Parts: sequence; C-alpha cells; structure tokens
Amino acid sequence: MATGTSSGEVRGTAARNVDGRAIAITVFSTVKPWGRVWLPVLFTLPHVAPRVLDELRRLSFIHFARWTLVRRIPWNGPPQQPVTLHHPHLFFESNFNGGWEEYIDAFSYVLTRGMRLFWGSSYGFPGSLPTVPFKKYIRDNEIEASHYYSAYPDATASMVLAALQLEPAVQDLVRRARTSSPDEFSQQWQVFLTRAQRWL
Repeated sequence: MATGTSSGEVRGTAARNVDGRAIAITVFSTVKPWGRVWLPVLFTLPHVAPRVLDELRRLSFIHFARWTLVRRIPWNGPPQQPVTLHHPHLFFESNFNGGWEEYIDAFSYVLTRGMRLFWGSSYGFPGSLPTVPFKKYIRDNEIEASHYYSAYPDATASMVLAALQLEPAVQDLVRRARTSSPDEFSQQWQVFLTRAQRWL
C-alpha cells in the first residue's frame, strides 16, 4: 500500500465504506415514472421464482445485495426539514469482498440482464456494458456510508460459508471420538481431514 493511502482508497472506495475485508456500497438513483409500477413487480420475482437469484448466488464474494424503492423520506421532526420526493428513488445497498472495480465488473458481466431490469428504470442508466460508463453512473450516484459495521470483518463471505459447513463435521467428529478407540479415532481423523480440505 502506498504511504498516506488508506485501504479504502486502494480498494476503490472511501475508507468509511470498508470494515476489514468487507466493503459497503450504497447507490441512490432517480426512477422514471414507469419504474414505480415495474420495480415492485420485479421485487416479487424472487419470492415466486427463487431460481432468478441463482446467478447472484454464484458470485460468492457478495455478502448480500438489496434493492428498495424509496417513495418518501421519513420526517423525524425539528430541526429536520420535511423533504418531498418528486420522483421515487431506487436504493441499492450491498456488502462484498474484494475491490470496488471488480465488484462492478462482476455485476456487469454476470448479471447484465439483471442490471438492465433494475437500473433500466432509472434516469441516466447507460446500460451495464460497456463497464466504463456504468461505473461512472454508479460513482455519480453512490453515497458514502455514514456508519458501516460488519459482523465478521476479517472473513470473506466464502470463509463464513465454509465455517458454517465445517462446524457440523467437527461436531460429528467430537461425538464419534467419545466412543472410539485410538485406532478408530485415528482413521476417523484422517477421513475428517480429507473431507474438511474443501472448507479450510
């Protein structure tokens, strides 16, 4: 890392968007009139056809991604001034591992159709390919996090999933060890190590 350069800058985003290995991204875009009807319909698709999320799940470096249609800004009383939105806004937030550029590239190339379905309803969306105009669009609409917390800042999404898969195998080994002879345990240990390699 260059002297005087934060880890966030090296990873392509503001330092406040970074917690350990995890990076936050928040994007607000103004929605076209037809988008206020289209987006709620699109948001129901994963509930009725869960397979539409298969491509997103294959991007194992993503902790989560969420789109929301914001129609109004809640008023919390003085000193906040009431805010009227003349158009709804698409609110996108996600946490991921790796660099900002690589994250946007993955979305652009793997989820090309999905990006068009979501952001196609927003003003100024240039399409997800080529990636240079799309990255500029995201940068122009991105908001730096005012607070960001990650439950496992030192672990990637893949590491957390591997740990969740490893735990039952460890518990099974512990249970068997209670009633195994040393020779039986030695054999079980070797089998466990062979199986566990994919999670380590």
